Amino acid sequence: MIILDQQYVSRELRDWLNSGRVPVLRNAAALAVDTEGRFRLVSDDEADALLAAGERIYTTCENSLSWICAHASGKALRDGIAICKDKAAFRRMLAAQYPDFFFLEVPADELEKLDFDTLKTPFILKPSVGFFSVGVYTIASRADWDAALADIRRSSARWSADYDASVVGTSSFILEEYIRGDEYAVDFYYDSEGRAVILNIFHHEFASFEDVSDRLYVTSADIIRDHLEAFTVFFDRMNEQMGARDMPLHMELRVDGGRIIPIEANPLRFAGWCVTDLSLYAWGFRTYDLYLRDQRPDWDSIFESREGRLYSAVILDPPADLEYPLREADFDYERLCADFQNVLELRRIDYRNGGPVFGFVFAETRADERGELDRILLSDLREYLR
Repeated sequence: MIILDQQYVSRELRDWLNSGRVPVLRNAAALAVDTEGRFRLVSDDEADALLAAGERIYTTCENSLSWICAHASGKALRDGIAICKDKAAFRRMLAAQYPDFFFLEVPADELEKLDFDTLKTPFILKPSVGFFSVGVYTIASRADWDAALADIRRSSARWSADYDASVVGTSSFILEEYIRGDEYAVDFYYDSEGRAVILNIFHHEFASFEDVSDRLYVTSADIIRDHLEAFTVFFDRMNEQMGARDMPLHMELRVDGGRIIPIEANPLRFAGWCVTDLSLYAWGFRTYDLYLRDQRPDWDSIFESREGRLYSAVILDPPADLEYPLREADFDYERLCADFQNVLELRRIDYRNGGPVFGFVFAETRADERGELDRILLSDLREYLR
């Protein structure tokens, strides 16, 4: 079963749901997208019965987690959601594996009372419940700390208006040591026996040490081959404590000298804003389709025709100093696409009416000619504003 949210439903997902094979919760988002009346819509009562019978569930946005926690009959599912969404609880669960890792949960109204001189820098400051790099700051100095606190005061009301409290909660924040190494985002699920099945691995690239944006995610045959076994072993070990079954997850982690250090786990979804659809263009399958059908990718066969290629998701986040919402900006999508070798998909977002980004680009790039990715990673996108 799938629960849609009004935040974003991709064309790829909508077209797949038109087959009517997969039940879709009847809500406002589903009715708005099902313009041809071809979805297999189910009521709350029907959805409850499906969940009770063991139907797997997938969401496009974590706004739906409140509904699931209210309707799911299984305690394990509710517990899995809770421990993933609460970053402090997630850290506590893994504390025995990382005894030297520093983290501290602080109520939002206590942040300004902390003695900055007692804190070990660099560290990351972020909401205990979060999404999409909202409210995430790299703190290396007192100036960074003061700027972060000022931005939290300025932005908290907007975050609360844009996201359900189960997605971005601003009542408390977590301070955790800066995790060094390369960052990856992984779409995977736990099967009925609690074993991890990886469906995609993205390398999250950054422009600098201070950068915490979601601008560029890259996947390739080499990236998946290099990390598939180690990540699978790590997720299986993590689940010895979680006990998850039949659950999709979007996991962010870093690898430093071969050591895997988790950042956060996002339950019942894959890459947000339907960015998980990149797998359709890169690997020829939909991640949510394989999860719901309990299927595994045949990576060796998939890679045969995709060597030497990078597949990227580019998130077109606006310059930080543009006034929000971006009612006056005019973004030149055609010029942007001309700067890529092969645009596989362009998704325009209605930024003039509050959309947080200009859009998304899925691109295919030759691995030995990746200059376009390096350029877009460093660009503030002003060159595309008219």
